[in-house]
Amino acid sequence: MAATKHRTFNADRFLDKFTDHEAVLVAHMARWPDLTAPNPLTMDAFKDYLKAPHGDNENFEQMVEALYQAYDLSTKQGHELMGEAIDQNQLTLPGLHDVSREVLALRLHIENPVTFTLATNLLFASQVDKFVSYKGKEPRAVADVAADVVDFRAKLGELFVNRKGTDKIVVQHFTDGDALNFIVYHERRMTAELELKLNGAAVYVKSRSFRPARQDFIAYYPKTGRLEIETPIPKERDLMRTAFAVSFLKDEGFFSGPGSEVALRLQKLTEPGFAFSVDEGHYVALREITFKLPQNPAPTFTIKSKNAFTTLNLNRLRDTFAGATVKAALISIAFGEGKRPKRVELSSSNTLSFSRATRANDVLTYLRRWQLLVD
Repeated sequence: MAATKHRTFNADRFLDKFTDHEAVLVAHMARWPDLTAPNPLTMDAFKDYLKAPHGDNENFEQMVEALYQAYDLSTKQGHELMGEAIDQNQLTLPGLHDVSREVLALRLHIENPVTFTLATNLLFASQVDKFVSYKGKEPRAVADVAADVVDFRAKLGELFVNRKGTDKIVVQHFTDGDALNFIVYHERRMTAELELKLNGAAVYVKSRSFRPARQDFIAYYPKTGRLEIETPIPKERDLMRTAFAVSFLKDEGFFSGPGSEVALRLQKLTEPGFAFSVDEGHYVALREITFKLPQNPAPTFTIKSKNAFTTLNLNRLRDTFAGATVKAALISIAFGEGKRPKRVELSSSNTLSFSRATRANDVLTYLRRWQLLVD
């Protein structure tokens, strides 16, 4: 995943959501008894408290860091995923539907940090859009995920902290269907700014907080032995693949055997009888396909169309490309009439790119049905 771009923390707008919910801020402040909270705590009093100088007070910085974390989660999508995390953990939270997403995020941070962390992990996982897939030697379960995560984090610490000077490596994990998901947070202590208003002008409160500088995403499917990694640096992808194999499967070469880097069969698209099969109410089209012909000087052609198969047939080109190598394809899938289509890009032997925010399992199911994705 690319370097994280944090939203400017408009603290005025965020804190205004706590009007009539000041008790949540009181509970938030109570976690740091050494901090002197305004009494009574009103919105104006709390904003003035934030604007006041606090020096290098570590407790103050931790308190502000928690506000940042709640702010990061209080997006529209974050709100939906907070609900999903609450459901997954079977959490009962009084007044769940009566508060804004900002208040809900901070309440979760205070009242149930485990659910807050799960919602944050789901949010970052939903932003994964391009990953490389590797085939393992065999389907294999992970015996002790919790213990292996500790070992994995230590190995990544050796790889990344020493190589790049990253201050902190955090590995979070959660289960989603058949997948064991892991998010590797590369965190750095950085100066963070809260934007507040003073006499109509913007003022900035600076604190130093651990903030995710980058996230990498890993998914492992024990039932198939397949591993997926999203990280922007190929060298680090290889290091993570090996470290994962050692920590979780006790076999350094588990994802490095013959055929391990083959996940896609794009040549399936050139077969004469190939056609997309979808469930009722769903729609699919091949929007783009790139061929390389077995000729000198190795010409490459890209067909772009609302329906590339129709275009190939109308121009009698499908037979011409029957012996060509498919280098890439773009498939559009709409899960219902009038729904925004999901773009699925496939390239090389194991690179997939699509948003995992919604219907990710459905996309993978279709790719397997069409025999484009192999396990």
